[in-house]
Amino acid sequence: MSAALSWQQARRIALRAQGMGSARRVDVGSAASGRRALARTLERTHLLQIDSVSVFARAHYLPVYTRTGSWDTAVLDRAARPGRARMVREALAHEATFTTAEVHALLEFRRRAVAQRDWGAVREAAGSSPELFARIRGALDQLGPATATEISRHLGDRERGEGWGWRRTSTQWAVEYLFRSGALDCVGRSSQFERLYVPAAEADGLHEAAGDPRGPGAPGTEPPDRPAQDARARLELISRAARSLGIADLGSLADYFRLRVRDARGPVEQLLASGELREVDVEHPAGRRRMLLHRDAPRPAALRTGALVSPFDPIVFFRPRLKHLFDVDYRIGIYTPAAQRTTGYYSLLFLHGDVIPARVDLRADRGRGVLEVRGTYREPLPQLPSRQRPDQDRVLAALAEELGRAARWQGLGSIEVLTGTGSGELSAALAAQRPQIPAAAPAR
Repeated sequence: MSAALSWQQARRIALRAQGMGSARRVDVGSAASGRRALARTLERTHLLQIDSVSVFARAHYLPVYTRTGSWDTAVLDRAARPGRARMVREALAHEATFTTAEVHALLEFRRRAVAQRDWGAVREAAGSSPELFARIRGALDQLGPATATEISRHLGDRERGEGWGWRRTSTQWAVEYLFRSGALDCVGRSSQFERLYVPAAEADGLHEAAGDPRGPGAPGTEPPDRPAQDARARLELISRAARSLGIADLGSLADYFRLRVRDARGPVEQLLASGELREVDVEHPAGRRRMLLHRDAPRPAALRTGALVSPFDPIVFFRPRLKHLFDVDYRIGIYTPAAQRTTGYYSLLFLHGDVIPARVDLRADRGRGVLEVRGTYREPLPQLPSRQRPDQDRVLAALAEELGRAARWQGLGSIEVLTGTGSGELSAALAAQRPQIPAAAPAR
């Protein structure tokens, strides 16, 4: 018979497993303190999902801020560059992410699978120009770290596909393929946020068939123990996901590193058999839910934190988990026409204790040095019992304090809260709080 936890206990376990609940800085601090903050976050999350939207702060910088407060984001940029101080590598882990070296190595089976996959655009490019992959490597030898656009231009390839969406040259498609399959390494981003590529040293032997239209990594050359190695890698990835989430279901464990549910089911059964996971029942207004608790999951102690959370933070990036565990139904607004948006363009969730009672649509107007709060919206939280709902005045006071910290982190000098039509039902009350930029202070 499985043990039982309350819904609130489950939320607290999930948050503490992700590193929430510690003191958060107001001042940015030194590069050394930023590197320690990044390391502490990666110890919990193993990855940082990358997003190009910079209306407030890019998504990969926010998880460290959410957990530890203000920090020097240039630390992450430096930590992605090759060398002894490298801490992260870009990979397809949960979409495009920065991952630890350990996770990057575990995902080798995914890169190999891409190398064996038939990509229509790349197959067509390789068939019409069998030496294309070799020419790309030659271009990088001449250019040094370069974007796919620069490589394509260097090779004289300017013919883009027709239609809408990803309109790339044959060379650009081939560069993307070589990155996904492990032949190229990303060592930073350009000012336009394009990847900067170099040949991946460890991939030299993997892509000897680069000129073959069938693509690199052709079947038939796999070592006999490869399936067992891949199985061990998937087991380790699910184990890391389970520890990072604290309490989870099969779907959220599979999603953490973007594995298929059918490929996660066997590892979960192994972890249950070994005792690393155990089944628990979580009491919920909609009925009990069976979940999986990691043996090292933290105690469900109360959290006294107020923090902005990116929509791509591991706490919330699996939307079914966000809805089931936190009672929040989130749809990002950037893909919705402005007239149809209900909660802004790129709203961040506001975590207060173990509840997400609000979200805010922020814009950093760097020319004026102003943090614009373009919308402040109440989360309906339809299932949450009234006794667990935080007082609105306390939520707004905590949100005002967090906005002050966020503005200081981004180097902004003031905060403007927009009110009126479309700005959300909490905007006027937040404006009355008059959020202020705090003075420099030690971690609290």
